[in-house]
Amino acid sequence: MRLGQYVERNSWLHRVDGRSKLIFMFSIMLASIFVDNLFFLVFCVLLVIGLSFTAKVGKEFLYSLKGIFFLLLFAGVIWLLFYRTSLFINKTEAIVIAKVGPFTIDSLGLTYAVKMPLRILIAISVPTLYFMTTTIREFIISLVKLRVPYVMAFTFGLAAQLVFSLGDEFEKIKEAQIARGLSLNSGGLISRIRKHIPIIVPFIVKSLDLVDQINIALNLKHFNPEKKTVFYQEKSFSRIDWILTFLGILSLIFLLSLKCGGVIQ
Repeated sequence: MRLGQYVERNSWLHRVDGRSKLIFMFSIMLASIFVDNLFFLVFCVLLVIGLSFTAKVGKEFLYSLKGIFFLLLFAGVIWLLFYRTSLFINKTEAIVIAKVGPFTIDSLGLTYAVKMPLRILIAISVPTLYFMTTTIREFIISLVKLRVPYVMAFTFGLAAQLVFSLGDEFEKIKEAQIARGLSLNSGGLISRIRKHIPIIVPFIVKSLDLVDQINIALNLKHFNPEKKTVFYQEKSFSRIDWILTFLGILSLIFLLSLKCGGVIQ
């Protein structure tokens, strides 16, 4: 299961308008950036996971996120050991927990080693859930209806589609090379990197070919971004869409007001 691959289901989150989903989920991402509270970040993660299960894509959602586990672990170790070098961290007093060689592990570093991976998880999981419940076509329509210029909306949608298409091509090339006897899991780190060259070279060639095919298709269809675009199928805002939109905006305003008032960090 690729990260963000659309999953066809008959759920309330699939049926709601792409604009309301976009505003609500973007509000969650912004709130996780501005609000520096561990319990709130954990709540956001649990909220996204809960939404995935109400959308009937919970298993696929969690399975697609398992590939970023080592990224989160790596980010936690980096922040634990090197958070003092950041220009955006207030250097406050911290309780020293342990010293490992030249590195000092303290309470503040341990806090950031948990907070920052959670923020990365939210930044990845929210778009993943959005694209799992929203088609590329609906995503482009949502951007256009939010007054985003059609060229930009089409570009964002095409880029998202290319990511998924290239992911498929990479897996096909990888499986084909493994079937020919290529062993990717043996040898040291440098050896494993070199063994990926037979995959990367044809992947680059295939990527350029795919871009050329898209260019030919656009020319054949006389694509003109300056023309007024008419969509055959459009969703109208329902009551749940308005509730989801106002809930996202009001929650973000409320959290930012609490932060500016010093109630929360």
